[in-house]
Amino acid sequence: MARKKNNIEKIDIDNAEFQNVWKLVQFTRQSVFMTGKAGTGKSTFLKYICNNTRKKHVVLAPTGIAAVNVGGVTLHSFFKIPFKPLLPDDPEFARNRLKSRMKYSKSHQKLLKELELIIIDEISMVRADIIDFIDKVLRVYSDNPREPFGGKQLLLVGDIFQLEPVVTGDMRDLLGRYYSHPYFFCAKAFDELNVVSVELRKIYRQNDDEFIAILDRIRLGRASTDDMKLLNSRIIPASHDDDGRMVMTLATKRDMVDSINDERLRHLKTPEITYQGTITGEFPENSLPTSMALTLKVGAQVVFIKNDIDRRWVNGTLGRIYMADEDTLMVELESGEKHVLDPAIWRNIKYEYDEKSHKVIEKELGSFVQYPVKLAWALTIHKSQGLTFNDVVIDIGRGTFSGGQAYVALSRCRSLGGLSLLSTINQRDVFVNPEIITFSRSFNDKKLIDSALERAKADDLYSQALDAIERDDAASAFELFISAMRLRNEIDNTVLMRFARMKLSRLSRYRSMVADLQQQVNDDKEKFEKLALEYVSMGDECRREGFDPTPALANYDKALSLCPDCVEAMWGNGRMYVEVGNDEEAIPWFKRVYELRPDEFDAPMSLGEIYMRAGNLSEAMNWFLIALSIDDEIAVVHERLADLYESIGEENAASHHNEMAKKLRKKFKGRKPKS
Repeated sequence: MARKKNNIEKIDIDNAEFQNVWKLVQFTRQSVFMTGKAGTGKSTFLKYICNNTRKKHVVLAPTGIAAVNVGGVTLHSFFKIPFKPLLPDDPEFARNRLKSRMKYSKSHQKLLKELELIIIDEISMVRADIIDFIDKVLRVYSDNPREPFGGKQLLLVGDIFQLEPVVTGDMRDLLGRYYSHPYFFCAKAFDELNVVSVELRKIYRQNDDEFIAILDRIRLGRASTDDMKLLNSRIIPASHDDDGRMVMTLATKRDMVDSINDERLRHLKTPEITYQGTITGEFPENSLPTSMALTLKVGAQVVFIKNDIDRRWVNGTLGRIYMADEDTLMVELESGEKHVLDPAIWRNIKYEYDEKSHKVIEKELGSFVQYPVKLAWALTIHKSQGLTFNDVVIDIGRGTFSGGQAYVALSRCRSLGGLSLLSTINQRDVFVNPEIITFSRSFNDKKLIDSALERAKADDLYSQALDAIERDDAASAFELFISAMRLRNEIDNTVLMRFARMKLSRLSRYRSMVADLQQQVNDDKEKFEKLALEYVSMGDECRREGFDPTPALANYDKALSLCPDCVEAMWGNGRMYVEVGNDEEAIPWFKRVYELRPDEFDAPMSLGEIYMRAGNLSEAMNWFLIALSIDDEIAVVHERLADLYESIGEENAASHHNEMAKKLRKKFKGRKPKS
């Protein structure tokens, strides 16, 4: 958010993974997924980023409560997202009709254009089609249709192993026509955008090593028989006695929670008192963090729902009502400390762009004032996400009904000794979709992180070089440009070079240095290209002679590190992955080759073959037709098109291409020679 707040929470700034996130957010345009197990401090680190980044940014969340908790707004209100499945080919939201359909105000359009960073919390609960809708909106309103999300940087925060998107049966059927799964990372936009995933590893919530190990296995859906036996040894009778302790019961359904809270409140013999909250302006009732009419009794158990600025409690601290009358509400914490509460204020905001200050600002639409507690002998597992308790009783009733639910419930407790169960947890309650496991393998990819930071280092050096020119320090500018060029060659970036030349033209005595720079860069470029081709040659040799793809891929990667646009190395990677049967990894390499050499036949032909093997006939057809447009005198492409047309019942088209293939094979006695 644009307005800076006092950072009242302790933060482990030396956390290595968080340092990577902070560097990527602060110094690059690289989009990042910050994830981590329960208790790794995701929310705390997110607040630090919001309070300290200088980038124009907004904080969004999928639900009203989540948005209130992070001081942001909901995705749906910010982008005016319709509450229905958003199919990629829905004509209502076609790009050429989007502006007339969405009708954003001029100030909101300006905001969308000026944003640099978009933060989305609780990303695991966001559907893939919503991500693609946001991508479409940002491309249109940023006037940058070629870049994913209009060139904006994303910071996605959450744990895919916890609560998943809510998708009804009919919605699942509709979305299933376009997406393999509804998870956010299945969005089509991520086919074009490489998101670096950084997993926070240090756990701050638990320090019980045995319990941490069990939670890890449950998180991954790999709980052993011994794990389940140990957990189920914690079963207690429904009529258990809390022995005066503040115990939190977590249940799967809201009616179970309401029943427990109502019954416990009813059994207290002390008089009821109701505190009436107040709403000023606009504040949606479904986003209220606690009851508008908060009914309590002395002895009632409550949970704090907002951090205290003086750090006496945090969101999730348990307490018991010690005194309650019209003028005073006093709560006793688990530690025995007693505190008189003041009403807290929650703000309903919207983001605007301020033309004068060139900053993103918050405009308050309304506020809600109420004591920062809610009745809480029990909570739903869903509402407990992000909270921590010493004593937890889990009641899953007839079982969990969504992936990650058991893990969320169990990980709310600090230790195994503080955990109790009211019903048996079975293996079927601990399930994880294989798609999530596959995606998680990309976490903490050192190569991707280092590459992004290396690009940032080059950006910084170019920026310093331009600043040096402004200071009339051409000697330093020259050295900085050379250093930047060694990291990332921008000699073909006409905009940057024009800008640099314009500034240097004011320093006539150093004009010759520009020519020297050009020559040195060209010399370095030729050397790197020559060396890169030598590595390609070694990679090709390894590919032809060996059964292990590792050395071949390593040589191609070395070539690309020297010359990032080395098409021959990209070809080598693509062919290597095809030969070992990993078509999925080959696709991006062949697409990159096609981008760099759109007039060459082989890349689209190879992509067509891959998609045909995968049974994706429409995509295969697209690439074969591109290949045909490049060279229509190669028999094999006509043969592939004939097969495709025959499979969809287009007999005339199939016959035409079969005839063409026969004529070409006769004419060239095989494949047409390349010119």
